[in-house]
Amino acid sequence: MDFRTLALYPFLRSSTQFVREREMGLKELMDSMGASEARRRGKDRVLSALSDLSVPNNPAGKEEDAVHEILSYPYARILVSCVGDEVLVRRYALAEAKTFNERLRKEDMDTVALLAEELGVEAARSDDTLRMHFSDFLNYTSGLRGPEWKLVNQDMRGGYVQLEKPRFVRVLEQALYERIEDELPLPVNDDILKAVEQDLMEVVSALDAYKEKYRDEGFGEVSILKFPPCMKKLVAMAQAGQNMPHAGRFALASFLSFIGMPVEEIIKLFCSSPDFDHSKTAYQVRHITGDGLGKRYTPPECATMRTNGLCFEPDELCNGRRVTHPLTYYRIRSSDRKERKPDKGPKPS
Repeated sequence: MDFRTLALYPFLRSSTQFVREREMGLKELMDSMGASEARRRGKDRVLSALSDLSVPNNPAGKEEDAVHEILSYPYARILVSCVGDEVLVRRYALAEAKTFNERLRKEDMDTVALLAEELGVEAARSDDTLRMHFSDFLNYTSGLRGPEWKLVNQDMRGGYVQLEKPRFVRVLEQALYERIEDELPLPVNDDILKAVEQDLMEVVSALDAYKEKYRDEGFGEVSILKFPPCMKKLVAMAQAGQNMPHAGRFALASFLSFIGMPVEEIIKLFCSSPDFDHSKTAYQVRHITGDGLGKRYTPPECATMRTNGLCFEPDELCNGRRVTHPLTYYRIRSSDRKERKPDKGPKPS
């Protein structure tokens, strides 16, 4: 692969070898003035992941540009590791994976198959489709929901699953996401922390701003402090871009609708999902909430949540006899907060 392609995919073994041949290692990345551009780009990778769920596009016009772009990837990983925050790890991994998907769709099928092999996925071109060994398919689609990803519904020949290019690329996106998420955070020492101190402050500030959108008052009149543990967990999964089962999405959307969250805010909450499609999500949420489409669905009760594996860390109130439904929990907590509201004094006569 030429240097322009390697710059687009800096996580490949070939990309790592490319910079090693130019005697650029971790020490040079952290200390060298010549690597300052790579460090700037690495910081931008993390900031862009938080703000836009994407990686900046920096085309490599010459080999020096390719070196900077490739080195920006390990520097971004170092910054994410220094913060050590689970939400940041998942958000960053998802941004890299989604950008990978977008770029890969523009490649020819032979290049896609070659890049798959670089990621350790056994694959090859087969006429007008791409084929992947069934074991890799099972491994990387286990977190993808929907009947279209079940092995029984695939065209399998001689142990290989035949996939159209967009679906093949989607599986590779998941493979990269899981790889990055599994690898981070990396171990970092005090010397590294000191070397990246200024950039780290920017990243932490951006992360705090990102999280602020989802804190207590981030939902307007809806307060997350009143949420039952199951819904708090589902909100956290949505924010972090984790794959959520259909039952979880239904439960969360219907619950948020019943407690008064606007439909557009509910849709926005799912925007970090690996499979987020605005029009599809909007249709599903409007269907669940009855927004202009008729029937409004009630959130599942606690027993159903438990059956679906969605009952997370029940607290004392959950275990009390009065609570058999997430909405009951929310009403009780709302009542408690009203009762504890401080007296502001007598009204003027």
